[in-house]
Amino acid sequence: MILRRLTHHVREQNWTAVGIDFVIVVVGVFVGIQAQAWSAERGDRRLERVYLERLLADVDLSIETTAANQGRLREYSAGQVLVVASLQACALAEADRDAFADGIADLGKVGPSVFVLNTMDEMLSAGHFSLLQNPDVRDVLNGLARDRAYQQGVFEAVVGQLAPLTGVASQRAVRLYPDARTPFDPVRWDELALDFDALCADTAFQGAVSQVRYLTDAGASLNDRALGKLRGAQAALQAELAGRPLPPAAP
Repeated sequence: MILRRLTHHVREQNWTAVGIDFVIVVVGVFVGIQAQAWSAERGDRRLERVYLERLLADVDLSIETTAANQGRLREYSAGQVLVVASLQACALAEADRDAFADGIADLGKVGPSVFVLNTMDEMLSAGHFSLLQNPDVRDVLNGLARDRAYQQGVFEAVVGQLAPLTGVASQRAVRLYPDARTPFDPVRWDELALDFDALCADTAFQGAVSQVRYLTDAGASLNDRALGKLRGAQAALQAELAGRPLPPAAP
């Protein structure tokens, strides 16, 4: 309609009306473009919040799993301390027998730090990482990705060193329990066949257990480092979400 009226005014050489019609057209186009931009921006901010919530859920899961791994590694280390101390003293109290057997059964068990970054990987793949407006939040997440790569490399080195050491230990004890067990089930003294007196004189075995304990502590330290990074990311994401209310949906 506006174009028909503009054509009519041009034919009549009514330049004032032509100018008014032209301004109306320009303003209409501008308003339409701005409306689209506002709608797109509102959609981006809603999507950003969805991503922030998912990123926080990933970090929460990472903390929960890594903390569980770290706790188990500390328990394994304590069991290995008991094994070495008992063999060096060549004495084992009856009350400590089950803990001693469990310490040997747990030799070589490791739990890597866990970085659940599925949402971040998805955002990078889709080109959506720039939707996160806060550069500090982007830096924190990039730091998690770097630490994940670093810790994977260190963990592989730890596992490589553990393999021959646990081989030495596995030749000295036979597991007797007939039922299926998970790696987290405790082992009792009567479920492990070993020669305690022979192990007291076996310095190679004691050295292997001592070195396994060192690597177990190294794994626990990696988990500690990861927890520090993850909790920092958790705080940053929580603060970002608290400062970004959910934008209204498009009408």
